[in-house]
This record gives sequence, structure tokens and C-alpha cells, in this order.
Amino acid sequence: MAHENLLNFFSQQVNLYLDNRLTEESSKHLMDAVSCDDECSQLFNKEKTFRDFVRNNVKRPCASNELINSIKNKLG
Repeated sequence: MAHENLLNFFSQQVNLYLDNRLTEESSKHLMDAVSCDDECSQLFNKEKTFRDFVRNNVKRPCASNELINSIKNKLG
């Protein structure tokens, strides 16, 4: 159970790191764990690979100029 909790915490830290939401010190600690522990390294690489896949393969629809102008007009 403690191991599972530790992995959950690590997973949250990885997500914060990939979102650029960790302090410099926390980022360093995370990367130290990644370089020293195979399980941490695998978890980090899986999350990074998944995010890279999504970023490169999922296309977001673009808003039409009409919609953008309509929103701007409503906002004043």
C-alpha cells in the first residue's frame, strides 16, 4: 500500500513537472529520482511519451473568424 501511495505521489509530480508547475528544486529532486530508479524512469517516460503522442496526433478544431468576432463583440 505504501509503495502504491508513493507511486501515485510520484505520478502527480511527473504531471506537474510536464506542465512546468514544479519549482526548480522540486524538478531537480524529481529528475534525480528518475535517473536513480528504474521504476520511476519507466513511469516518467511512459507519461512523457503519451503526452508527446497526444500533442503530435490529436488535432484541435479551429474556431471560425465569425465565432471569434462574435465573442469579441459580446465582450465589448
